[in-house]
Amino acid sequence: MKQSLMILHSYLLVKLQVKLGAHDKAARLLVRVASNISKFPSHIVPILTSTVIECQRSGLKESAFTYAAMLMKPEYRPNIDVKWKKKLESIVRKPERSEVEDATTPCPVCSFMLPQMRLDCPQCKNNLPYCIITGHHMVADDWSECPFCHFPAVYSEFKKLLESENTCPLLCSAEISSDLI
Repeated sequence: MKQSLMILHSYLLVKLQVKLGAHDKAARLLVRVASNISKFPSHIVPILTSTVIECQRSGLKESAFTYAAMLMKPEYRPNIDVKWKKKLESIVRKPERSEVEDATTPCPVCSFMLPQMRLDCPQCKNNLPYCIITGHHMVADDWSECPFCHFPAVYSEFKKLLESENTCPLLCSAEISSDLI
């Protein structure tokens, strides 16, 4: 159940990250969702299209190619929006195999350095809590939580979010002031 909540929340966070101009975070969240695309059977084409666009925008060219190639399968191709079809075809025809590496941060349990989007630690074998704002795994020295739903959030990202929004990005959607975190 936790896994399903994380995937659904990652999908919902994309809109927030795009609004904040954090296209790299949005792209990595969409890659997480797209790797679990079977959980969204009626939204496959729009999710994969968004994934390709955000990955291309963020320098994740290999991921963009992978999901564009998936969209070119006969079962999805007729459902692609006309305005994106040529762009997607060109990505598949002229693939770029470069990928911007995900930044690394320490595991909150054992301090092993791992990619921010990874939610399991290969060193201590723990499943890691994720930030309700970024989708990154939590880090011990920048920890906070929503005062209402008590889900963890990276403190610095929470403060930054509260400058433009005043609600919890998780499903509780409670109004929060910065002095409560």
